[in-house]
Amino acid sequence: MSIEKMHMVNLVGAIKDFDKLTKMLALEGCMQPVSALQEINSSDFVLKTSTDNIEALMDVNYIRPYLYDKEYNISLKYIEKLKDAQKIFGKSLEYAGQVIFDFDTMETELESVYGKYKVLSTELEDSKEKQQYLKNTYEALEFLKNVSLPMEDITTMKNFQMGLYKVPKENMLKVKANYENIPSIIQSVYEEKDSVIFIAFTPILLLVEAERIFKSANCEKILVPEHYTGVPRDVSAIVSAEINEAEQSTVKIKKQLSNFLDENYETIKNIQKSYELEQKSGEIKKSAACTNEFFYLSGWIPKSFMDKFNELLLSFDGRILTIEKDPNERTNKDVAPPTMLINNKLFKPFESMVFMYGVPSYGEIDPTMFFAITYTLMFGAMFGDAGQGLVLLLAGFLLKNKLGKNNLGGVFERLGISSIVFGFLYGSVFGSETVIPALLIRPMEDINDILIVAIICGCGFLILAFILGITNSLRRKDLERGLFGKEGLAGFMFYIGALTLIVSVVYKKPLLPITIWIIYFIFFLLLILLKQPLANIILGKKILFEDGAKDYFIESSFEVVETLLSMFSNTLSFIRVGAFALNHVGLFVAFSAMASMTKSGFASVLILILGNIVIICLEGLIVFIQGLRLEYYELFSKYYEGAGVSFEPVKIKLK
Repeated sequence: MSIEKMHMVNLVGAIKDFDKLTKMLALEGCMQPVSALQEINSSDFVLKTSTDNIEALMDVNYIRPYLYDKEYNISLKYIEKLKDAQKIFGKSLEYAGQVIFDFDTMETELESVYGKYKVLSTELEDSKEKQQYLKNTYEALEFLKNVSLPMEDITTMKNFQMGLYKVPKENMLKVKANYENIPSIIQSVYEEKDSVIFIAFTPILLLVEAERIFKSANCEKILVPEHYTGVPRDVSAIVSAEINEAEQSTVKIKKQLSNFLDENYETIKNIQKSYELEQKSGEIKKSAACTNEFFYLSGWIPKSFMDKFNELLLSFDGRILTIEKDPNERTNKDVAPPTMLINNKLFKPFESMVFMYGVPSYGEIDPTMFFAITYTLMFGAMFGDAGQGLVLLLAGFLLKNKLGKNNLGGVFERLGISSIVFGFLYGSVFGSETVIPALLIRPMEDINDILIVAIICGCGFLILAFILGITNSLRRKDLERGLFGKEGLAGFMFYIGALTLIVSVVYKKPLLPITIWIIYFIFFLLLILLKQPLANIILGKKILFEDGAKDYFIESSFEVVETLLSMFSNTLSFIRVGAFALNHVGLFVAFSAMASMTKSGFASVLILILGNIVIICLEGLIVFIQGLRLEYYELFSKYYEGAGVSFEPVKIKLK
């Protein structure tokens, strides 16, 4: 609908208030900061001399960039660990009750909470490691349960070392085939489906050689406990009891950790958001300037946010001085105001499609409403079907309300409604034209009419695009393009004349003699050809041709030819709206013919269902893209540059 008016706000205050101010600005999310030094150097940051600001004026001679030097990367890692723990235990909180402004208090709070968490977390990890070790020990003992020798005799031999190995069955055959080359006594003790467990007694002097051979055979060594006494079967029972104790201990520590996170979940969330606020505060500070006593901050604030901003400043009791300027009052034109669009709920989802082309410049007309109306009409005309439109409407509802895709879902909803409306006008429900009567026209029965109407509507859209383009150029005070450009008044008059001539010829009612028409067209083509020198004459510039007359006329001559071709091609491009309306019907006729050729009623219904799915997905995508092409290439090229910058305030969400 429109673009929000921006204000450049410059702030000066005592350095002791700077941290609080930046954090309050981040909480409000109302300012997009810019370089304060650049503003000061451009003379836009000027303070009036008074008793209240004399110190700030004297101190400005010692101004320098603000250096943000707080280091808290380790603290952020601690917070990530706490957040991960909350997710694991399902303790996540969606909002923070309050945030901490003081950095030292934040660090102290985090150190306290993380220290307690670390103790419990370490205990839990140790318990899990012990539990896993005992399970591995139990598994090793199970392999030795048929061995009758005590464990202490097996594991503490003076000249031999016992090893337990797991090897694939096919490799065990290779081991057996090379017994004479292996300096070990080998005995299989257990067999699994795909592997064999064997015990090996190796002289300590030949241990390295034996290990090399076992490794080459892809043998996996199994650790055998050395601190247990008794036969493996008895030791296995002891270890089983220890596993139960370890599991109980793990469960107990998990409960303690869960209770700790329950008790401190709000504190953790508050600390997390406090550090996020500190980061956002740092972003604002990096664009600021300062002296030993004062800070200097500059940024863009939308007009609708000014009340909140002024209310925010009240908490500083007048200690912060402000300089507020409209973009037109500023001397520094290098920093363009950012763009914040204001659209109602009906058109807002289409902002994302406009941004795909570019962000409107601050002085431009917001194209969202025009885009939304024309695109919705063209899509509905090309994809007119009440049933398939209902599917799009439901898909948009699900995307918006179930998946949180507000923009895409909103666009689908509106396109679906447009398709439903045109479906009733065409008398089409899921491709069938026998269910309901056509309220206006049946595309396949009135092919010429549908194509002619498409071109007429396209002409109407182009005329509106010309008017928007002229308005945008004049708002930018670009007389060259606005009055004499091919998208300006000269091009618009040429296009209106061409349309008028074509209509008079078609209806055989000449309005003017052919000589007058020739003079008319040549006049406006000459204006387009001479647009730069004419604009410079009106503006009183001494230089008529900025890049030389020869280069200018070569370039402008091609532009005149392009004007003739583009106006013709732009107009004919809208014939595709009617063509896709015909294609939509024709595609279903093809599926309907295939369905009628089958002898099975079930197969016929299946083909019709698959046909509708293909039409909705494939042709729906094609129509979606073709509509964008008409908007971007035929219409936007007439009136929209999209060279702006989005308003992106530094902000933090507590909820």
